[in-house]
Amino acid sequence: MTDSLPNRPNTEQSHPKAAGFDQLPGREILSVLLESQISAIEAVRTAIPALEKGAAAMEAALRNGGNLVYAAAGSSGMQALADGLEIPPTFGIPAARIHILRAGGFDNMTVPKEGAEDDAEAAARDAEVIGKDDCVICLAASGNTVYPVTIMDIAKARGAATIGMSNNPDTKLLAGADIPVLLPTPPEVIAGSTRLGAGTAQKVALNLMSTLLGVRMGHVMDGLMVNVATSNVKLRARAEKIVRDITGCDSATARGSLEAADWGVKEAILIASGAQDLAQATSYLNAADQNLRSALADLNSGKAPN
Repeated sequence: MTDSLPNRPNTEQSHPKAAGFDQLPGREILSVLLESQISAIEAVRTAIPALEKGAAAMEAALRNGGNLVYAAAGSSGMQALADGLEIPPTFGIPAARIHILRAGGFDNMTVPKEGAEDDAEAAARDAEVIGKDDCVICLAASGNTVYPVTIMDIAKARGAATIGMSNNPDTKLLAGADIPVLLPTPPEVIAGSTRLGAGTAQKVALNLMSTLLGVRMGHVMDGLMVNVATSNVKLRARAEKIVRDITGCDSATARGSLEAADWGVKEAILIASGAQDLAQATSYLNAADQNLRSALADLNSGKAPN
């Protein structure tokens, strides 16, 4: 199949295997869909340098007292929501430091609100939460959606750092962002259904960027979530295992250290490794800018925390 409108955005073009797609056996349909998803993920590879810059901007915002703000509409809004909501429990970053702005808001999300993405006035109202020290991540498959574009313009005017993510080149989000992130995904098997490949690529890109943020903030060591929230039974069991894995202590010592640390995992690891109490563990972490590996090195060397 050839597209009769070659100037269409890539996300609106027809997929090479679209002709007769609906007449294929179910397994073949699923195979075509899967291959298109894999191709979409591969498209993220070219964005790795931009994602590294994005993670650095996110880190700078948090370290300088600012917040992270996500802004999107439709399927992109769901990807933003999924990423932003997972940062606090995974990395222990306070939920109050994360703002997620979604066209149409969050009331009754089971009802589609397609027109909301064109509401510039609502975008301006939602953008009131943005400050000059924030990092604002605006995304849209098309790259020209009114809601995130309006929010990005406001963020730039206020001096906030901006990351613009689009699946099409030459778009407003890319042209206006401090850090443009192009995810050049191929056309969708169902033309324009960007909840498919484009949405998958956005999810992967956001996951990569926010995970690198967690690493750079010192909340990951040897692939373990050393600042994980401990708000339920499952997470407390995970915290105990993390303390055991890093220190080599037994379960009783790990649990006792966690209790002594008010269930702070980094602090518990330091206590299990020889810190006298929570106050000293906290001092080591503060001196190491919350980097557990550095704090452990200082503790093990006998260096007193500053």
